[in-house]
Amino acid sequence: MARHSHARVDRFGFDLHALIVGLTLLILGMPQMMKAASPLRLSENGRYLIEPDGKPFFWLGDTAWLLSQMTTREDVDLYLRTRALQGFTVIQAGVVMGEERVGGTLHANIYGDMAFTNGDPSQPLTTPGRDPEEAQQYDYWDHVDYIVKRAEAHGLTLGLLPLFVGWRGDGYKYLKPENAYHYGLFLGRRYQDKSHLVWLLGGDNTPDTETKQKVWHEMARGITVGVAGTEDYDQTLMTYHINGGNSSSQWFHQAPWLDFNMIQIWGNEKQIYPKITHDYQLTPVKPTGLGEGSYEDGPQYPTRPIDALKIRQQAYWSYLAGGYHTYGNTNTWNFSSYKPEGTQDWRDALRSPGAKHLSVLVKFFTSIEWWKLIPDPAALASGMGSGETRNAAMRSVDGDSLLIYLSSPATVRVCLDAISVADRVRATWIDPETGDRSNAGQFFNTVTPSFSTPKDWSDALLLIQAERSAG
Repeated sequence: MARHSHARVDRFGFDLHALIVGLTLLILGMPQMMKAASPLRLSENGRYLIEPDGKPFFWLGDTAWLLSQMTTREDVDLYLRTRALQGFTVIQAGVVMGEERVGGTLHANIYGDMAFTNGDPSQPLTTPGRDPEEAQQYDYWDHVDYIVKRAEAHGLTLGLLPLFVGWRGDGYKYLKPENAYHYGLFLGRRYQDKSHLVWLLGGDNTPDTETKQKVWHEMARGITVGVAGTEDYDQTLMTYHINGGNSSSQWFHQAPWLDFNMIQIWGNEKQIYPKITHDYQLTPVKPTGLGEGSYEDGPQYPTRPIDALKIRQQAYWSYLAGGYHTYGNTNTWNFSSYKPEGTQDWRDALRSPGAKHLSVLVKFFTSIEWWKLIPDPAALASGMGSGETRNAAMRSVDGDSLLIYLSSPATVRVCLDAISVADRVRATWIDPETGDRSNAGQFFNTVTPSFSTPKDWSDALLLIQAERSAG
């Protein structure tokens, strides 16, 4: 009897062990089926991105399109460390720059390594090992891996563009509907456990044919299957980087893989506010913003010089229209590799006036509940301006504050009744160059006072807040 009972225990133990092994294998396989590509997700109202802990994510981006091809490991760390310290949160970088005037699909990286075999994106050129001291080991993809790793170490989100096809479509010579899925699958699988990636498809190009559109649908499908093991677009965050004067919404707003929109304006800064406003009003609601504007110091624009003031204007127009913003410098996006548009060494350009003023911007916005602000042009009774002199206003959904940007010396009249939680308000000027604050007065919310840009300021921020009684 005892031996019989013992035999039953052995038999039961064996079955339990088999069950445990089976479950363990299943669980180990689950990450490929359930892995999320990014901890960022859409807010409940669809207006912005949020982090895993529920904190709203403030997008201040920088364009570094040739980061994978034109930088050494030392350059990578210098660039990422500097931008992180300046308050940037997103780096938009090409995995491969396919625009031939500045690189090209067949262009080797700085270490002489190619991305693909015979230029075919479905055949990434990889070698055994990854030791950077061994040229035969450290391949193109090892270097991309290093960039991804260092961005994470510096607390930065990477907006990765699989193959920047370029405004003339150079990259389409190599990236086609028949290989886009396989390339996307490679990328998704390689970086499926990297929680700081956002995917930017396209690359300065209008997808105005069915063939082009199919390329990006297949690319999105491949990345997502690589990440999640299935075509579950809830597991990835994606948008499309389009060419100047356009928005991703024109082609892909209803696409299941497009989570947020992105505009580009190339040298026409006055388009920023109306284009973001257009996307802001679309349904379904999706975040939108500027993915590429006029580069600081860029000599190629009809609106040059693109100085620090124009950098500030682009940024504040983006945010006050309800969007996000990405900056760029003519020297840093290509790491001084494109001489026709270069003005100084990219290392010096990292600390340009425009970049410094954006540090002021991010400190200001992250000091307030910026995610509760919504565009409200009606808050300006007069003085809104237009085009290159547009002034813009936002109000808090809580009814306790107004934010106004005066893009040039101007006078505006403000409807203070937009503040509904208190009878009195306090107004404060903020210098966009320095962040310095000064008193702009106290008022009852029943009046419509005038405010003029402080003397010697090129532009100004005006923050108006409810004054609640003590206790």
